[in-house]
Amino acid sequence: MNLENKIKNQDRWESVACNLCGSEDYRVLIEPVVKEFDPLEVMTASKGIMGTQRIVRCSNCGLVYVNPRVSAKIVDHSYRNSKDEVYVKGSAGRQSTFRRYVKKIEKWRRPPGRLLDIGCAAGFFVHEAGNAGWDAAGVEPSKWLVEWGIKNLGEKLYAGTLRQCRFKEGEFDLLTMWDVLEHLPDPIGELYECSRILKKGGMIIINYPDFGSLLARLMGRRWWFLLSNHLYYFTPDTMRRYLEKAGFEVKRFAPHWQTLPLGYLSKILSIYSPRLSGISVRFFDVLRLGNIPIPYYAAQTNVIAVKK
Repeated sequence: MNLENKIKNQDRWESVACNLCGSEDYRVLIEPVVKEFDPLEVMTASKGIMGTQRIVRCSNCGLVYVNPRVSAKIVDHSYRNSKDEVYVKGSAGRQSTFRRYVKKIEKWRRPPGRLLDIGCAAGFFVHEAGNAGWDAAGVEPSKWLVEWGIKNLGEKLYAGTLRQCRFKEGEFDLLTMWDVLEHLPDPIGELYECSRILKKGGMIIINYPDFGSLLARLMGRRWWFLLSNHLYYFTPDTMRRYLEKAGFEVKRFAPHWQTLPLGYLSKILSIYSPRLSGISVRFFDVLRLGNIPIPYYAAQTNVIAVKK
């Protein structure tokens, strides 16, 4: 029996305590409406679907998370073996976004220095940071994405998780995590490891979907980030608590703007309406508008913190 079949035959679900405070008391916010789905197919970054999760809020600290959830073993297997062609098709827009943020980062921390992008996917941010003068590297669990980035961008990328790479203590000056922490089974463990490998006074920048944003509150259970591949939903308050617990001092929060091609954004509409998504994709293809870059804000937040 191959590994995938073994995982399918194992318990798919696990119940967890609050990752921030350890409490097992919570209240249910949202119940799932989609009962049948293959977790091995919907846990990768570009394949999340809505309606699969039981989302709860910790009664002690307010952290919002999925419980019960797809087991950590399945999450790990799914990301390691994902082939994410959809992600790399948006390369132009992603590079434009990251190029802009590399320039923004220079307001707070300038190269030279060692930079590690955690959950780097194909390495687009690593590429832009390297061009700006950083000694940049990335770590990513998807072997396919790492191989794509090495072949097409020539960047220094490591396949695996952050803890599997066993970087040296205090090895880096700057760490970045773009839309990563909400996917991880153990965010506080990841942040402790970030603190270990970061120099004292080093900086960490995290981008995350903001559950406390006005857009998230207005959309309710229809908020576009309530996806099967997200395990945690942070607010500025819970994100601050996470970072302080891991030994960081939060400096600022700011809205995150990004750029993606119009055609790619049309495909994302499939979360709500596959039919409308298909019509809009064909429409923009006929008019040859699919590659037009569109800047947009989708209720994401950047947080900047420094290791104490």
